[in-house]
Amino acid sequence: MFRTRSQLPPGSSAARPIIVNDYALCTDSTSDYDLLVRGSLAAGHETVWINPNPREIPPTSVSSTSFKFTPKPPENSTKRSLPRLKEWNADVDFGDEVFNLNDLEEFQSTNLNFLFLGNTAKRSYSEVSLGEPPTKRRKLDVASLRNAIPQPHVFPSNSTQKQSSFTPYSRTKPIPIPPHALPLPEPLPYTRRSWVIPVRGTLPWWHATSAVVLLDPNALPEPPDPNTHEEIVWTTGALASFWSFLRLIRDKNTGGSLGLSFNVAHHVSSSNNSQPSYTELSGMGAQPQPFYTQDTGGASSVVSSVRQLAATPLTFLDHIKVYHDAVNSMQVRNLLDAWAFEAGGDKIRLIKTSRLVLLDERSKGIIVL
Repeated sequence: MFRTRSQLPPGSSAARPIIVNDYALCTDSTSDYDLLVRGSLAAGHETVWINPNPREIPPTSVSSTSFKFTPKPPENSTKRSLPRLKEWNADVDFGDEVFNLNDLEEFQSTNLNFLFLGNTAKRSYSEVSLGEPPTKRRKLDVASLRNAIPQPHVFPSNSTQKQSSFTPYSRTKPIPIPPHALPLPEPLPYTRRSWVIPVRGTLPWWHATSAVVLLDPNALPEPPDPNTHEEIVWTTGALASFWSFLRLIRDKNTGGSLGLSFNVAHHVSSSNNSQPSYTELSGMGAQPQPFYTQDTGGASSVVSSVRQLAATPLTFLDHIKVYHDAVNSMQVRNLLDAWAFEAGGDKIRLIKTSRLVLLDERSKGIIVL
């Protein structure tokens, strides 16, 4: 509701009346006279400060937490303390700014003459190692190994259902090759698998042992390092002895129905351990395996510094395959581990610390053991 009333203020001689506008949401019972009185009082009131009387609020009417600030708030000082500067041409204080050179400590100079002198310190003769001379660089055989062992290079599996009575291999825990995982499922009765023994080259699976062949036939072969399992060092004599051992256990059915094959590489490089790149061999049936992290859970230590893996197919590597029934895989692995090369009364077990790869019927990796 809106009402307008006008009247001259009391005791005023002004010709302009006081206009009072009243706004209300609903009908107001205030009379017009009261509205004019309020308007005149408001117009004639002087602006002064009024100290209101404090009003105590009963505790029962407080519905929320209340705070009362009684102490005076701290004041932030804005003054800056400027250093006291002396006037120009003022006298100098001898105690603070004037020093006598005789009273100062002697300057310690850095002697850099040794930088301009040659290093004349040499080891005494007694400090020089008088032990064994450094080993000579090994000369590796990079020619074809087709005639390293007598032919034939392929022996089919015997038609026997005899299972191997040899103890299963349990020296280390196998490392599965993805997508396989441990424990492996039980194979079917007629499933065939094969162990790959490297002769020269790097197998295309992580943690698998590689191999080289020495050029000197009178040199001694070397098994892989037990900590790194990196490389088998073959000789032609050790290779022929190992092939004779495989033919013997095949003929006697010691590992069940065994088949053998010696696969000569299709490519021979002029440099040691050099392999064609995977891009050059695209479509050749290679099976490169990506690096993966697997909890071996008690397996022997894995190679500390992973070697550069040449992802080449098996046809470009010299290797031996031992075909067998899948139920005898661990027994055949133990037979290979037990073989030793005899040289001058010493027995060298080249496969004992090696990591071989178990393949399925399609030559795909299953485990490294």
